[in-house]
Amino acid sequence: MDNLLEVKDLEVSFYTHAGEVQAVRGVNFAIKQGEVVAIVGESGCGKSVTAKSIMKLLPSSNSSYKKGSILFKGQEIIQANEREMKKIRGNEIGMIFQDPMTSLNPTSKISDQIAEGLRKHRNMSRKEALNYGIKLLEMVGIPHAAERIHHYPHEFSGGMRQRVMIAIAIACEPELLIADEPTTALDVTIQAQILKLLKQLKDDLNTAIVLITHDLGVVAELCDKVIVMYAGKVVETGNIAEIFRNPRHPYTMGLMRSIPRLDMQRDENLYSIVGTPPDLLNPPKGCAFYSRCKYAMKICKDFSPEMESLEQSQKAACWLYHPLAKSAVKTS
Repeated sequence: MDNLLEVKDLEVSFYTHAGEVQAVRGVNFAIKQGEVVAIVGESGCGKSVTAKSIMKLLPSSNSSYKKGSILFKGQEIIQANEREMKKIRGNEIGMIFQDPMTSLNPTSKISDQIAEGLRKHRNMSRKEALNYGIKLLEMVGIPHAAERIHHYPHEFSGGMRQRVMIAIAIACEPELLIADEPTTALDVTIQAQILKLLKQLKDDLNTAIVLITHDLGVVAELCDKVIVMYAGKVVETGNIAEIFRNPRHPYTMGLMRSIPRLDMQRDENLYSIVGTPPDLLNPPKGCAFYSRCKYAMKICKDFSPEMESLEQSQKAACWLYHPLAKSAVKTS
């Protein structure tokens, strides 16, 4: 099967008064139709920048695509102009933003915000868009949809606003849906409902989903593959079973150990990764995780490792797995 989306050697920088922030540094991944892929990592690792790069939603005043390629259905996104992107955004690629209250227009009724994409991309009349909008709200589980569609965003709870965002994102049945931490601000009950809804959309519409998150529980619940990012780079990739059963990059190991477990002792402290991420104004020339890694070697400080194939689809960017390395770390 051909890839729906391919990101190759992507490098994105922001220019600030302090200097150039190298937010994304050589990211590679691919997504097939109907696949759910998670991009995980701590705050500032480049997850959201990568997602917004795909949609070309980065501020033009201070951001730059330094290098690389983003192919959607074979079309180069980086070289596309704004007119071409308007045909793609909301139509072929939808996006669910992290905070619906700042993404929804507070001065417009929900009916107008859903109808906008339908009238533009599907050439629907106002009445057709309204009727279809009601069906969308019903699909995402909003009760009394025919009445609620005429309400404003502030009249909805946080979970309901997130459902409205999902309804807007899937209105034109996009082939790719990007969800940027869609459950972060929600309580666990609403979070479970949103995840169930995303699963249903994937099954019903065969939509590919890119899930940006730092919640590994959400990843285990929904995703097929995992991309682990650190300091603007991809450090490990693999399917769910591989990453959760046997994480290979030291950073991924740390993430997995930091998850609370049911078998933890009452006096046992939750694991935390020591140190802080590097400053991307002046990123290290070697492995970015070097200063925090207990397996660090001399070569890690001076040379950045390449991705090494491990088992099946799993890959890790770590010198421990280089063919010339004397031994690999035990992960048990």
